[in-house]
Amino acid sequence: MKRTHTHSHIPLLIFAMTVTLVVIALYGYMFQTTSVSVTRAGLARDIVLSENNDQTQSKSLSVLLDSTTVDRARLNSFFVSSDNVVAFITSLEALGTQSGSTLTISSINTDVPSSAPAGTTGHVSTHLDAHGSWASVMNLLNLSEHMSYDASVSHVTLSSNSVDPKSPHTWSISFDIQALLMVPSVSASSTTQ
Repeated sequence: MKRTHTHSHIPLLIFAMTVTLVVIALYGYMFQTTSVSVTRAGLARDIVLSENNDQTQSKSLSVLLDSTTVDRARLNSFFVSSDNVVAFITSLEALGTQSGSTLTISSINTDVPSSAPAGTTGHVSTHLDAHGSWASVMNLLNLSEHMSYDASVSHVTLSSNSVDPKSPHTWSISFDIQALLMVPSVSASSTTQ
């Protein structure tokens, strides 16, 4: 008589399938956990690299800031400060004395409103009339062209007023000067006062 063992291996088969399913589930769980850990490690690495780059850039900007301090301070001297236009006018008046000519400032205009925000740039324009010897009016023109401000001279008119050949010639010159004007920031205006 033969016995069939058809039922004796069914529990073993169920056990093997259960173990297989548990192993597959554990593998899936471990794969997901590892994937999340790798993603988090990658993000942490990117944050560290970004922070290192930020620190390097910050150091290089600090070095640049320190190396350009003198140039930046000098740059402001090329502009007429809107809260210190009187100094510009005084320097224009001094040109007459320095050149030996009689100088008159006919007009002063600006294209920057008094309520303009800090950092606004524009121009201050003046019209000058002077008379004196040839040397003095030419010296005045030369001094005007070489002012410490970024200024341009235009509309130059030169004439001689003398009709008597025995008297020394008196020369008249008329021209416009246009200089860059800037509304300073609060910190810049408080440091210049």
